Amino acid sequence: MRRAIVIVCATALLSLVVIGGPQAVGSPPAGPVKIAAVGDIACKNPPGNNVHVCQYDDVSNLVADGGYTAFLPLGDNQYEYGRYLDYVQNYDVYFGRFLPTSFPVPGNHEYGTPDAAGYFRYFGKIAYGPDGWYSFDLGGWHFLALNSAICSPYYGAPCGPGTPEYEWLKADLAAHPNSTYPCTLAYWHHPVWDWEKYQNNHWVQSFDYDRAKPFWKLLYRAGADVVLSGHNHNYQRYAPMDAKGQADPVNGMTEFIVGTGGRNTNDLGSKSTMPPTFVTGQDTSFGILALTLHPGSYDWRFVTAAGSPAFFDSGTATCH
Repeated sequence: MRRAIVIVCATALLSLVVIGGPQAVGSPPAGPVKIAAVGDIACKNPPGNNVHVCQYDDVSNLVADGGYTAFLPLGDNQYEYGRYLDYVQNYDVYFGRFLPTSFPVPGNHEYGTPDAAGYFRYFGKIAYGPDGWYSFDLGGWHFLALNSAICSPYYGAPCGPGTPEYEWLKADLAAHPNSTYPCTLAYWHHPVWDWEKYQNNHWVQSFDYDRAKPFWKLLYRAGADVVLSGHNHNYQRYAPMDAKGQADPVNGMTEFIVGTGGRNTNDLGSKSTMPPTFVTGQDTSFGILALTLHPGSYDWRFVTAAGSPAFFDSGTATCH
């Protein structure tokens, strides 16, 4: 019964507009809005006393305390296999209260259950199954929620030209041009650019990074501004980059990796493999990325969860 009420509330607050295939969510009037984003969240058991593992209750409290307009779960929201029962027993206990303002995307762990059935059953209409990609407008910004988990060698190829998600994204960007929507934010689970300890392994390139490169290229050509991902269990921020991952301070997109949702943390890579566009990051603290979106600009801040070492990263940038 509670799940049914939540879905009714969500659809009452946000109008739906069919734009061809998946639906786009309409927005309230433009103005500053606060967004919280994080991925790699709930364990298959309740939070415990180990400060290094399963502290998703502390991360939930950050979202609750911030007064955010929207919450973006960045995938791998429920470990280990995204089963529906695990969602109900763990994720829902701490993050279910945010369902009316949640705009989720799935990760690879959701697909530990065939067709991510647990994810789509738990999130219901707001997951936009069975594909899992959609767009919406909020605070004068255009948002694109994409599904990178289906883009892998095991599904044939990255989501390149001719594939349904690529063609949908191409059409959506054409329908929301930068001249009308000067600020665009896209998010999915697997980062295109990353710094991790397996940096030089070929399988990492093909299994992780290559998945969403076609998305990045389309977004760059369309003048998008921000890309959010999870997957690597740490926090990373990159300088604005072009379609090849090279610094482009004028037209480039800024990537944030926010895999600090409570499951555990992963080490960053060795200094010898640090990408030249890497600006800052940390691999010891849980927390969320808080964004304040203005017409034409945005502010960002990493907010550290209770019990984690304090880490500070904040700033302001303008849209293209």
